[in-house]
Amino acid sequence: MNDSLYHYIDPDFSHLQVSSYKLLLWVGEQGFSLAIIHRNKLMVWRKPAPLAELTQPGEVQEVLNFTYHEVITGISSPYFTLVAQSLFNASQVKDVARYLDVAPTDKVYAQPLDALNHVVFKVTETISQAINRFDAKQAVFGPSGWIQAIEANQPSVDELYLNINGDRVEIAHFKKGRLNLFNTFEFTHEEELAYYAVFVCQQLKLDLRSLSVKLSGDIAPGDERYQHLLQDIFGSASLNSLAVTNVPDHLPQHQLLALTALSLCASLADA
Repeated sequence: MNDSLYHYIDPDFSHLQVSSYKLLLWVGEQGFSLAIIHRNKLMVWRKPAPLAELTQPGEVQEVLNFTYHEVITGISSPYFTLVAQSLFNASQVKDVARYLDVAPTDKVYAQPLDALNHVVFKVTETISQAINRFDAKQAVFGPSGWIQAIEANQPSVDELYLNINGDRVEIAHFKKGRLNLFNTFEFTHEEELAYYAVFVCQQLKLDLRSLSVKLSGDIAPGDERYQHLLQDIFGSASLNSLAVTNVPDHLPQHQLLALTALSLCASLADA
């Protein structure tokens, strides 16, 4: 593999053992990223790439053409709605999907988000075509793993979680260890991101100065602009150090969290 296209390749990675590896794909409208794990250890982490590379000839095909033990594809979609588990009825998915402005070429998925909620989300034709080579049954709502990982870590009611994914921020708050709110917003600069974080807290009637903001996602090492701004508004702001796989210390855990947490979603994909 061309090392220049990868953040990390484990020295023990072997083409001969890929049948026991798990491929994780995070796919959005503009691009994708991937990780390969084995026995809960990170083996490969590829730099983000344009979505077209999933279907066009290129170096990435060497990795995609392997036969893996499992492939889980996380779909980054801003078109979704949450339904409480107690209210969810599979026969009503089409009615719920009407609120997502579904086009004839879109696909609609309905699956558990966590123990208490279902998510109904749409996938555009662009993404569907890009992931067509993979088992559609193993496609999940991208933030599902991130939410599961946080819930498993017993989050405090005084914590607000933000995951930056390109030009969107996913915001989650938890109460009694369970999801209290999840939403996603498009933003263009850090001030706009901060506005949406404050807006969410105002809707929940949370005391800003008592909250600790945990950041993950597309934040380059050394880039502290989000932390500096949010620290002036909230009680504190820091990078999320939560890990769901064994990752070398020199790699930024916060950038890998949502991607590697897809490994927690196998049961959701099968549901």
